[in-house]
Amino acid sequence: MKKIKKLLIGTLALCMTASMTACRSNGGGNKPNKDGTTDFTLQIYTGGYGADMWKYVVEMFEKDHPEYNVIPMYGNTVNDTMQDEWRDGNPPDFVYLDGTLEKETWLEEGMLYDFTEWLKTATVAGEEDVKITDRVMMDYAHKYTYDDGRTITFGMPLLLSSYGMWYDDALFTQKKWSVPSNYNELSAWVDSNATADTAALIYPGVYSGYLVQGMILPALAEVGDEFFDRVENARDADVYTSAEFKAVMNRFEKIVKKSNAVASCLSLDHTKSQMQWLNHKAAFIPNGLWLRKEMADLNAIPDGFEMRYAPSALNVEQQVIIASSQTCAIAEDAKNKEAALEFMRYLYRSDVAKKFAESSDSPSATNVELDATKVSDVLRYAQSVMNNPAYKRVLHVGSWGGVDSVFNQGVNSIVAGTKTVDEVCNELAAQARKQLA
Repeated sequence: MKKIKKLLIGTLALCMTASMTACRSNGGGNKPNKDGTTDFTLQIYTGGYGADMWKYVVEMFEKDHPEYNVIPMYGNTVNDTMQDEWRDGNPPDFVYLDGTLEKETWLEEGMLYDFTEWLKTATVAGEEDVKITDRVMMDYAHKYTYDDGRTITFGMPLLLSSYGMWYDDALFTQKKWSVPSNYNELSAWVDSNATADTAALIYPGVYSGYLVQGMILPALAEVGDEFFDRVENARDADVYTSAEFKAVMNRFEKIVKKSNAVASCLSLDHTKSQMQWLNHKAAFIPNGLWLRKEMADLNAIPDGFEMRYAPSALNVEQQVIIASSQTCAIAEDAKNKEAALEFMRYLYRSDVAKKFAESSDSPSATNVELDATKVSDVLRYAQSVMNNPAYKRVLHVGSWGGVDSVFNQGVNSIVAGTKTVDEVCNELAAQARKQLA
């Protein structure tokens, strides 16, 4: 049955693509159809979060704008189906930037629209007194800088994904513990509260990237944007042996070397470490925003457990939330750019932003307050953390190649006491040099 479904979806996408190509090759584009409408085409990959949230906003847009013949192309394979259209200069008007795409090529060749000027005056549809830049967390918009120094905003954020430090608020209330917000508080917290029964921290040693992403990277991002860009993109080797990098790693080492700081977990995978955390073998666990759903699907969350998300406390002053964002874009050569820009205004309506969060079980990239009756209390709390202006917001767009695995192995070595911070930093620098050679 699943194979038949996929075949039908793929066939539908192919038919829509063929129809779209025929229309444009006949000079369709923005030329009115016989009924007076103009075509508006959308490429929407549904392999991640499904189509329901998109159908909601598309139907609303169609109702308000009968002047457009809206042609949404949904599917798990729509990106593959549409590749040749982009290459042949027949892109859709609107594209959801999820799944496998030739995004780098599109950017290099100037194929994506720059929202910069539009954003200066754009307002939310139906909420004309609300500017889109006031509704959206623009820190998570995707930008691209060309060789000539020109920077464009090409991807508008819709949904967020992030790592952080998770804890049980019910346990913290019972023990009268407070959640640390910086390194000094974290250090004191471990000294005062960590025990053999409930360690301060547990993480999946088999997948120690959770620890790197959830605890260490935010502290590195606190140093500064230029510094963090060098780190997460491995732009040079020297950054990994710099005083700033070592300062963060030394703070990490001091924490994990404390008595009862880390539960025995180097051999645990993500599920086993999460199960132990749910059984209070540790107070904190670094993990992603998918944690609640993952454990709820296993029916593993104990009654009364109040799962909460917080930014890393390895920072010195300001806590940082590093998040990746699901974004959307408009083709620079869109045949109906006017319709695409109008559709963008609908995506940031309060009801639409809430629908996207509800359907995806992910925080919205807007400052809306989620409906308590339609999402979990965990997602509502995570959304409130994301919306908190006290935290610095940093977009995760890094690609550091083999540095990733060396870093993951290195933090395990520091926890195990088999390598020093200097040794790990030298290994990171060596890997970066190898990549840059």
